[in-house]
Amino acid sequence: MTGNKDTSSVLGNNINAIKKILGESSDLQIRNITLKGQDKKAAMLFIDGIVDSDGIQEYIIEPLLTYQIPFFQSDEELLSFMETAVIQTKNMTRVENINLASVELLTGKTLLIVDKCSTFLSTDTTKWNGRSIESAKGQRVAKGPDQGFNENRSTNISLVRKIIKNTNVRVTTKQYGTNTHTDISVMYLENVVDKQVLQTIYDRLDRLHLDAVLEANYIESVLTKESMSFFPLMLNTDRPDVVAAEILEGKIAIFVDGSPYVLIAPAVFIQFFQTPEDYYFSNTGFINTRLIRFCLYFISLYLPGIYVAFMTYHANLLPVKLLVGFVSQRELVPFPTSLEVTILIFVIIAINESSTRLQQNIAVTISIFGGIILGQSAIEAQLVAPASLVIVSLTYILLSVIPIYQLRITGANIILCFVVAGAALGLYGIALLSLLLLVHICSLRSFGVPYLSPFAPFVANDLKDSAIQISLVEMTNDESHFMSEETMEETNEK
Repeated sequence: MTGNKDTSSVLGNNINAIKKILGESSDLQIRNITLKGQDKKAAMLFIDGIVDSDGIQEYIIEPLLTYQIPFFQSDEELLSFMETAVIQTKNMTRVENINLASVELLTGKTLLIVDKCSTFLSTDTTKWNGRSIESAKGQRVAKGPDQGFNENRSTNISLVRKIIKNTNVRVTTKQYGTNTHTDISVMYLENVVDKQVLQTIYDRLDRLHLDAVLEANYIESVLTKESMSFFPLMLNTDRPDVVAAEILEGKIAIFVDGSPYVLIAPAVFIQFFQTPEDYYFSNTGFINTRLIRFCLYFISLYLPGIYVAFMTYHANLLPVKLLVGFVSQRELVPFPTSLEVTILIFVIIAINESSTRLQQNIAVTISIFGGIILGQSAIEAQLVAPASLVIVSLTYILLSVIPIYQLRITGANIILCFVVAGAALGLYGIALLSLLLLVHICSLRSFGVPYLSPFAPFVANDLKDSAIQISLVEMTNDESHFMSEETMEETNEK
């Protein structure tokens, strides 16, 4: 809504103006009352379904109908008295603009309009219907807190505040989206946050020009100018403990109303390999799961491309027995290796998408049918070589060890690029693409922080919580954080 329109002192005119702005919406409820002790009529307006009806009845209607309001000479005295002595809601504001009053209604507020008074009282009676707190779906763990965010922004903030009971926690909220007026909150720890990064986020949010903000990704695409990159520059998580841990390290959390995922900035590459279980299990023995995760991810990136390169250009480098096995499998297969692997990758993506979209009981059937029956049938029909199916299936399994879904999508894109490079130039193409990829990652900055921190540039003190973890005592008591190596102005110029 644009333009300013002052309220009227006539009750009927104000009601008609609001009804006109809302298009005579059928869920706009109007409750006419007469103030006891006053020779004045009043009306309460609210949108049915997004307000607490019982609260309106108990804390607004009953006090207004039962309380003997004394006579006042001015409307200002009357409104002040109702604010302080009659209406019993926790929050209340004054509105003197019709358009703003309509927005207040759409956010779940109840308007009290008194005849011959041009100022409205807006009371907080919001009650949105939503999910209760459930287990996190994006990052499941075998041990640790089993709570996840839901679509209510206030609830999500309260879950983080329950973990961080610190007076330095700051939360600022503002509405964005011309049509949706979505509440977006920025949460950080005042004494450790990078003020320059914080100001940059505020500036970019202020320049946000979108008609609708429906999910956190709308904000992420605006805040990261390097959004054309395959690599995510902000972390997405639906776990309160992860958000709390990141805030304690000086990161900034962005909560979007209607989204169960919270954005974390800045983010570096190694963060996408970390899971809460890394800190909830004792780090003893020879097996380091995070390092294994790191290695398996890079194996999954290269495996299909190297397979295509060897089968297309470098078959003579393979051991004789392995080469004979591959050649015998490919005698009756109609497609070249590169096309065969590409088709299999897209088939697995299709199976994954269908199992995600369908009902749960049907999704299990589709997964079994697609993964076992379809694969076996394709081999028996001599449409694909068994080795190609094994390579692609193994790649998908290795890629799935990454806890953050964003990086899995990045991995799928890179895998296809390596397949094309291997089919075009063999191992030379893969080496060249690896060099270009390394240069690209090294050039990335997440709000001024190098994406490969703490490896490039090398910061020995920050290696305590990177590929290999040290003791929790040293990590939690460490005051060092990933720091910007350049100003935000230098980052923006790139």
